[in-house]
Amino acid sequence: MIEITPVKTLNGKIRAPPSKSYTHRALFLGLLSEGKTKIENPLICTDILATLNAVRAFGARADWNFVESSGEVKPAKINASESGTTARLAIGIGALADGESVIDGKESLRKRPMKPLLKALSDLGVKTKSNGFLPVRVFGGKIRGDYVRVDGIISSQFITALLLLGAKVGLSVEVLNPVSKPYLEITLRTLRWANVKVERDGGIFHVHQGIKAGHFSIPGDYSSASFFLVAGAIFGKVRVEGLDKDDVQADKAIIDLLKEFGAKVKTGKDYVEVERGELVGQDVDCRDFPDLFPVLAVLGAYSEGRTVLMAKHLRYKESDRIKAMALNLAKMGAKVKELDDGLIINRSRLKGAILNPQNDHRIAMALTIAALGAKGKSLILNERCVEKSYPNFFEDLRRLINQ
Repeated sequence: MIEITPVKTLNGKIRAPPSKSYTHRALFLGLLSEGKTKIENPLICTDILATLNAVRAFGARADWNFVESSGEVKPAKINASESGTTARLAIGIGALADGESVIDGKESLRKRPMKPLLKALSDLGVKTKSNGFLPVRVFGGKIRGDYVRVDGIISSQFITALLLLGAKVGLSVEVLNPVSKPYLEITLRTLRWANVKVERDGGIFHVHQGIKAGHFSIPGDYSSASFFLVAGAIFGKVRVEGLDKDDVQADKAIIDLLKEFGAKVKTGKDYVEVERGELVGQDVDCRDFPDLFPVLAVLGAYSEGRTVLMAKHLRYKESDRIKAMALNLAKMGAKVKELDDGLIINRSRLKGAILNPQNDHRIAMALTIAALGAKGKSLILNERCVEKSYPNFFEDLRRLINQ
């Protein structure tokens, strides 16, 4: 556990860690491409380690900065640990291996649904064995047809898995009920970097066979940066560098959201700076940027009036993020109401408490920001879960406190 002591102000600048979403995709595309792929500025964290190990198990020689592959995929046993992206992309890629692959993970990952992806693979003639959750056995090597439908209402990762599959075999993917749409834009952008041709026709993506991934340069991560940008809006002034203003990341939405809440926001070519303002609660549909939900709940507690956050599929993340934020903010004395598909948060005077992030990295980071303005000390249990996506989170926080 870690003790968080309240601060009066927070000022300074930090550098955003590299993007987790881009790093996952770059490693898997390196596996699917023949030859050597260079990966510049990768994120090094436990989730990415799971993908790196998966790429190795599928037959490539790989480290954080490169993948060297024949372009072929061999059957493998994959331990995705707690990474949903690793598991879902590995299930799709397992369809390419001539034989049986097994994809499994830790208990928390075994609770996350896989059924829409398994149905899509079945429609392509790929046999799988599962109860709709991990572990999943994939009997690959025989893909029939070049068109498939997938329901994206639970996760865009199912769609990404099929788009990557299409880069090897050629595939038209029709997407139904998509959520987290900007994550698809990340996938499409990374595919373009790997010289994969994709044509869009409404909700159908025509992925042409052929991939040559020579070099990826991973941009800064808006998801990780959002915690400190919100901290700047509440407690002082924070600049996060290394953020590409032209990126397609879902969580770049934090810039406009902070403006709507009333914070002072300044953007440059490679930075975002946020300063405290007169914050007023907002209604926000988090469907396309679910990872912002926890820290927006914290922002709501510090904003005048009422904030309503909607994102039903957040119950299927590393934790039930709706319930986790409701329970922990309530412990801190927040005026919060849990809905079936979101939260209502009113301006609150928070007090220190013992907080359980339920082994969810984004909950832990959001609660840490909440605790900075609470009356009295807070204890964050199992704070090391932040290593899943942002190993230097507490180090960067100390840097801002001490600047």
